[in-house]
Amino acid sequence: MKYSFNVREIQSLLNGFMCIFKPRDVSILAIEKLLMRRICEQANCLDPCRPLPTIEMPIVEAHPKSGALVVVGRKKQIDYSKHPLMVGQMFRPEDMRIEALNYLEPSCSGVCVFGLNDGCDQLEKVRDRAWLNEYILEGELGRETVEHQIRGKVSSREKFDHVTLHKMNCVLSMIRMQFKKTSFEFANVEMESQEAFELARRGAPRPKVLGSPLIFDIDLVHFRSPNFKINVQITGEQCPFMRKLVHEIGCCLHTMASPRRIRRVREGCFGLEHALLDKHFHLESILKNVMMSTKMVNNNLARQSTDVIEVKSEQELEEERQMVDKFRLRDKWTEQLVDEVAEDNMKLPWGREYTFVS
Repeated sequence: MKYSFNVREIQSLLNGFMCIFKPRDVSILAIEKLLMRRICEQANCLDPCRPLPTIEMPIVEAHPKSGALVVVGRKKQIDYSKHPLMVGQMFRPEDMRIEALNYLEPSCSGVCVFGLNDGCDQLEKVRDRAWLNEYILEGELGRETVEHQIRGKVSSREKFDHVTLHKMNCVLSMIRMQFKKTSFEFANVEMESQEAFELARRGAPRPKVLGSPLIFDIDLVHFRSPNFKINVQITGEQCPFMRKLVHEIGCCLHTMASPRRIRRVREGCFGLEHALLDKHFHLESILKNVMMSTKMVNNNLARQSTDVIEVKSEQELEEERQMVDKFRLRDKWTEQLVDEVAEDNMKLPWGREYTFVS
């Protein structure tokens, strides 16, 4: 189904939130510039369809005897003070605001929620909700990089033959229990009180100290020495902490570990199914994503904040999945807009120039 928007509708719809999948080796700033450029280019194509206003200009002639200027009539002409060549295009990137809810480093990838124009003013309210985010971390044992960078230079190596699946699970259980205790401290609750017992019975306490990383669950997804993959549910995190976490896991195993890949698969109520790919950066897909994301965020903010982070039921998860079908984010029309380009597995983040030899 093809949607039809006029200029005024586009201006009103470009306020709210967006959910975008940030690819690896691409910075948040580059994604924002690309998105703003695509919106302005395609929205300005609709602007010339709007008729320019006209004004009445007096026709002045000199009097045949006295020579004084006299208005002898009026004529209609275009108001050039409203012409695009005078005032510029209606949509310009410098007039639009966009801000990421949680920053991702260029070496990381995953779901990113952005505030667009008026939506930027509500980002602090969303941050106060302490959304639960989910990450997939891939690491390698026996090596350490400079500042634990994913693409950093290897600074040292260590033996890892003694690491087994049982030891890895024991370390993750220890981390899980350690942060379980820390969660009550962040919630300003005494560990041996009745309030702490009630919170523990209902679920994980919601942190009141914002900005500090707090792990709610950590599980081992795959282990084949020296490579391993873990699933982390966390709030208040930053990318340096996620890289440091992989390093600390290696230290607890009496060896070293460095991150190989960091991917965010869920940010609050947004999952991979809601994220807009960079190849779908077309005006229609962008507007539909803004409408869907804004509705999901408003529904989340409308709910009363509780003291615990509740696990969503299957019905709530199914309603979030149906949002994709409701707003037709993956229909035939949007797929036809995407050019079929073969994937370049040798693509470099700084580009590549090919020289064809005949």
